[in-house]
Amino acid sequence: MNNNTKGFICTIFGACFWGFSGFCSDFLFTIKKVNVLFVAPIRLLLASIILFIISLITIKKDTFLPLKDKKDILRLVNFGITGLIGAQFTYLMAISYSNSPTATVLQYLGISFIVIYVCIRNLRFPTKIELISLMCALIGTFLITTHGNINSLSITPNALFWGLLGAVGMVTYSLTPVKLLRKYNCFSVLAYAMFIGGVVLTLILRPWNIAFQLDMEIFFAMCGLIVLGTVVAFYLFMTGVNLIGPVNASLVNTFEPLSAILFSVLLLNLRLKLIDFIGFFFVISTVFILRLQVRKDHRK
Repeated sequence: MNNNTKGFICTIFGACFWGFSGFCSDFLFTIKKVNVLFVAPIRLLLASIILFIISLITIKKDTFLPLKDKKDILRLVNFGITGLIGAQFTYLMAISYSNSPTATVLQYLGISFIVIYVCIRNLRFPTKIELISLMCALIGTFLITTHGNINSLSITPNALFWGLLGAVGMVTYSLTPVKLLRKYNCFSVLAYAMFIGGVVLTLILRPWNIAFQLDMEIFFAMCGLIVLGTVVAFYLFMTGVNLIGPVNASLVNTFEPLSAILFSVLLLNLRLKLIDFIGFFFVISTVFILRLQVRKDHRK
């Protein structure tokens, strides 16, 4: 098996495990009635500990390099709060108010927000391809949130609010760690950022005050969310990125919403309408449309 094939397999499984994390969250919130305010900080804290151990095993003392630069410490704090909390907490909140497929697809609007951000930063108008992708994102969002009826919402206002906030969080999650990832190992960066985000959320949400009855289903769902859906998913995806590049990986990452839909429909008996799938298609298609822009730029 060559590196290209390995890269695609790793990326596909990483994306599917991310989709599985959405299913686990949905199961915890919908079936087991576990409070999202408990799950969010615990997920970040426990995942950070596991990633820190992996980092110590793989790069040893280099794990502590990000702590030797004051500017990088501030960048880690920024990434932990605006990036990790911005993306992960809002995503879980969106799931709690809707379902895993809807929350995942709404978060994918972040790709369109990044396009808008880049255009504003570079003081330019969007290209034709970018405009088409933005139109697809708008159409998809309209269909998902209204089912084509402009006079009513098919999801709750809270679900829409947290879903759109999750899309903004995806932007900060994508942009804030760039300088850190150029200098340091990705596992140490994510471990520190998750720990910071987890500590901040813990202090704000105080999960120790939230009562619930632990059983084996909750235990295994939490393990699936933290170990498979966070640590293993990230490890496989980053391995894939190193082998096939970020552009190809971003395309393969569309398996995340597809797997979230599949897990929810098959295991949670979630019923989606045809118009939901059409809306999902329009939003996810923005990734492939923007790929055309990348190819066009490479030819120049």
